[in-house]
Order: sequence, then C-alpha cells, then structure tokens
Amino acid sequence: MSCMFRATGFDFAVDKFLQQSTLIPDSVWHRGEHRLAKRVHEGSGFSMVASQADMSNPQQQVEDAIAFLKANQVELERLQKFSGVERICLDFGIEDRDVAVQCDYFPPELLRLAGNLNIGIEVTRYLQADE
Repeated sequence: MSCMFRATGFDFAVDKFLQQSTLIPDSVWHRGEHRLAKRVHEGSGFSMVASQADMSNPQQQVEDAIAFLKANQVELERLQKFSGVERICLDFGIEDRDVAVQCDYFPPELLRLAGNLNIGIEVTRYLQADE
C-alpha cells in the first residue's frame, strides 16, 4: 500500500467535480452503491495515489505527498471549497515494524501544506507479510 488521497462527502457531487478536474482518480464511488460485506457507501467520493512508495518507506511517502500537494495546490483549493465535500485526507499506509515503540514523523512542511488545504492526515498500519 502507498499514500492515498481521498475526498468524501454525503452530498458530494463527485462526478460533477471530476468532470472539470485535473485530478485523475483511481477509484470513484457514489452514495448508496454496494461495497464490501453487504454494506453501502454512506457518501460519494474518490481516491487516488499520492505516493507509490512502499509502506516500508514512510519517509519517501511523505516526500511524495509534499510534492503531490504542491503540484495540485490550485485544484485542491477548488476541491476544499466544492459543495458537499466533508472530508479530505492523505492516508499513509505504513508497515508495522518489529520494534517496541514505532514512531513516524510528519514534518511541518507537510502539516502546513495539508492544513492550509483542510486536508487531514491518517495513518493505516499493516502487519508485515511473512516471508
């Protein structure tokens, strides 16, 4: 897994936003559509890759995410103001390391860029695959 960018909202007209957007999603969903385990999406949204870096390389994910935010700043400003958008986040997929305490650092530049765009930071931890 990598760092994913997601935008969602109950009344988010995702197709309308994407028709005029330079952002190219990997996945798009709509409120009421079926998802896993007989559940339905409670809102509409899209996701796309912000970093292809491996989950064992969180520092590269951070660097890529900073570049993603800078490269797409104008479009992300439009997204945060778009009607119906309730939640925007960068989700860092990070591998659990075999350590007593695991710490992953997010530099001020990332936090400032994301914060100025009303983008939250999320960390999803994954168990290491058995070799």
